[in-house]
Amino acid sequence: MVFRADGESQPGPGLIGAILRYRGAAGEERIREEDRRIRDDLGASYGALVGRVRDVARRLADERKIVEVGPVDEFAQTLDHFADRLRTATYGYAGLFAELDPDPGMVEQLRRFDQGLARGVAEIEAPVAALEQALAAGGDTAAPARQGTAAARQLLARFDLRGRIVETGKPVAQESALAALSAEALGLPHAAWELDRGVALAVLGDDFVVEGKIGVAGGGSAFRLFRLSSAPEEWLFVPEETEIGLARLSPVDAPPPGEEQTLAGVPYTVAAEGDGSGEVVGAGGSSGVRPVRYSVLRGAQEPAARAVTLDWGGERQAFAGVGVHPDDLEIFGRPLGE
Repeated sequence: MVFRADGESQPGPGLIGAILRYRGAAGEERIREEDRRIRDDLGASYGALVGRVRDVARRLADERKIVEVGPVDEFAQTLDHFADRLRTATYGYAGLFAELDPDPGMVEQLRRFDQGLARGVAEIEAPVAALEQALAAGGDTAAPARQGTAAARQLLARFDLRGRIVETGKPVAQESALAALSAEALGLPHAAWELDRGVALAVLGDDFVVEGKIGVAGGGSAFRLFRLSSAPEEWLFVPEETEIGLARLSPVDAPPPGEEQTLAGVPYTVAAEGDGSGEVVGAGGSSGVRPVRYSVLRGAQEPAARAVTLDWGGERQAFAGVGVHPDDLEIFGRPLGE
């Protein structure tokens, strides 16, 4: 799946294409069929995620962790309610289905809302995966469950506004659209947070397959560095906190301890730093969890500049590069057969 909203206003496949291809009574039914198909396909994807959340709730109940079941069950019910609404919503014959000359603003907004609903699968996948990991590790399941519930409620808001566009044939207020489409409003990590070895992606149009990763957490921050290639060596920086932003980095000479704010002659300011634990995972497996001191840096003079330093005690690493807009990242998944 491609999680991308590239901002182009050209009509694409699916409901938007149907809107612009068909006219008249027969056209209305073709548009309805396309709308149902899109919603059925997405509903199946969300339904599979509901099943995974319910599996976690059942396992918690089997283990007699009754207090922990509540937040997980709320996540499952909220997401199931959204998936059911998505599959079963019905619309009258006015609004979108009666438009012979669709409002260009409506067409563009509807395209973005359908992209937002598709992107929502990844937005829900992140807390579902975190929930499963917490269960396996015996950790806190409430936090990812609450995050997932918030994400599901955001999807309901998206779908409600989409329904208003369909029913009226007119765009909604831009502020309302932006709020409903924003994953950042939830504090959710980018979908790239869940990358793993063997996953194919493109960054700024360049294709890669993830070769390994470094995960760091502690001191109030968490981030992951995914190795995109080894010749030349490139890494994708993905923070858990979306306000820091993604970055495409390459190794540089590590500065002396205490001088992290200048790398390769470029001055930086500190966005986050602290002591935590880190793990390197590659073709040979995991290095094991080790103590690490880190700093995440922003350019002091060049706003797009980004850098990361890692001090493992006897080894120091530094990476520098530029920020990447989320829309410039495409995730394709694993190649067939893997």
